[in-house]
Amino acid sequence: MRSRRLPRAPRFVPAALALAVSVAAPAAAQLAWETPRLIGPESPEGFGVHWVRAGTLPGDGDAAVVTWAVPGLPGGVSLRGGAGEGVGGEISGFGGVDVRAPLVSSGPGQPFDLAWTTGAGLGAGENVLITLPMGVSGGRSWSSGSVWLAPYVSVGVALDVWLGDVEGQDEFVASPSLDLGLDLALDAGRRVVLRAATSLGDRQAIAVGAMVR
Repeated sequence: MRSRRLPRAPRFVPAALALAVSVAAPAAAQLAWETPRLIGPESPEGFGVHWVRAGTLPGDGDAAVVTWAVPGLPGGVSLRGGAGEGVGGEISGFGGVDVRAPLVSSGPGQPFDLAWTTGAGLGAGENVLITLPMGVSGGRSWSSGSVWLAPYVSVGVALDVWLGDVEGQDEFVASPSLDLGLDLALDAGRRVVLRAATSLGDRQAIAVGAMVR
């Protein structure tokens, strides 16, 4: 996968993410920061904004998620952060680091691209939920004229660590994850990529958004 020079996000974005987390800190709520993963083997790198309907934890609701492949970081490494309605209807902040490493490229005898994905992050509230996801993402892209389409499937596991006094909640939890995603560009340069993904099973969520490269 070829690396590209990535656009700088607006200057206010890092400050906005920090503010969202700091405002959410006193609230008794958490959101799973990494669901859905939004990482296919050919997913674009750049600056993205997404709406997420979360459902991993009881009481989760809508959230806004920003993803950003920061210039200067190694290829395949990006940041993610945002805020939304967490457990109990309170506002929660979250953030983390995503990592993607290519495993296999499609070609003769190999119909799919495969990539290893992992990361680390947390949801902050009265308690803290630390999540370490890991898995494999597979997919294939097609293009015709200015249209580029890249569906993918991600499978893996998420390791949750709860910090704080959480009644009725195990301190360590391992949950299987299954994501279905789609990246779509309608311009030949793929400067704007429309994105959609859903997580199934224990870690449920739906996300839609756009990435600018």
